[in-house]
Amino acid sequence: MLHTIITILLGVIASFLGVVTFYALKRINTYEKIILNFNNTIDLIKHQLKVIDDKGTFESDDEVGFFFEEVKQLGKDLDNLFETEVEDAPIKEKKKKEK
Repeated sequence: MLHTIITILLGVIASFLGVVTFYALKRINTYEKIILNFNNTIDLIKHQLKVIDDKGTFESDDEVGFFFEEVKQLGKDLDNLFETEVEDAPIKEKKKKEK
């Protein structure tokens, strides 16, 4: 009798923890997608600013240069936010060698 009660109790606890873990991972993945979309937008903005300022005159200006530097820093911070996967590492090394 005691064995059955303990088995049922552990089964309920394990099921509860499984459901909580599932929803926590689902929420984390959602936030990760939002941050990655934000990172892609920042990269696009940084690229567009470089295209607009091809001579570097705005970037060297004190007031506008501050905006350029903040966009660069924000992009670096977002890049460092997530760990890179093992499969991505050789691809990035190839890209660096090509440059």
